[in-house]
Amino acid sequence: MNMEMEIIRLRKELSEYSRRAFHRGLVGGTGGNISVRIPGTDRVLITPTGVSLGDVEADINLQVRLDGTIIESPPGQRPSKETSFHLAVYRHRPDAGAIAHVHPPYATAYSNTGQPLPLATVSSRGVLKEVPCIECATPGSAELCDYVEGGISRNPGIRAMLMKEHGILTLGPDLKTAYYLADLVEDTAKIAFIASQIKTS
Repeated sequence: MNMEMEIIRLRKELSEYSRRAFHRGLVGGTGGNISVRIPGTDRVLITPTGVSLGDVEADINLQVRLDGTIIESPPGQRPSKETSFHLAVYRHRPDAGAIAHVHPPYATAYSNTGQPLPLATVSSRGVLKEVPCIECATPGSAELCDYVEGGISRNPGIRAMLMKEHGILTLGPDLKTAYYLADLVEDTAKIAFIASQIKTS
């Protein structure tokens, strides 16, 4: 497959998983952002700012270099305001092929504690290993980018982390994996919460 065809394929896939994340309830309104690395390049495709993930079409995703240079920007579209921390993760983690940053309610509620996510199931412990929590900062700020970068640096090999009072970030070798990791984080948080409400005698 030539590069042009690969980019077309990734654009469609990015649109598909963005819509899935919205309809699965992993994000609401115009929040969240998802990106994918273009293999063999220093470029990524990322969802635009101000557009609901439920409305992301293949032709509105933007192409950006790892240094932040915008390569391709459809008319009227700008990259997600949180592009900087996506790019920081890709620079630190060559194994990361895709990143999902979403705001699922149960996992986001746990993020407010500032503690790692309780891994309440065998599958979550086997797949996720650990889900640390990073500090809160204004969305799109340099400070938030620093917190994300620090979380990735301090926790080599993590697949997910909580972002205090904000949401979660997952990374995988491809969009499908990043999406299903986000789904697993939210499912784990929901089970942990339900388990915490069950009174034992």
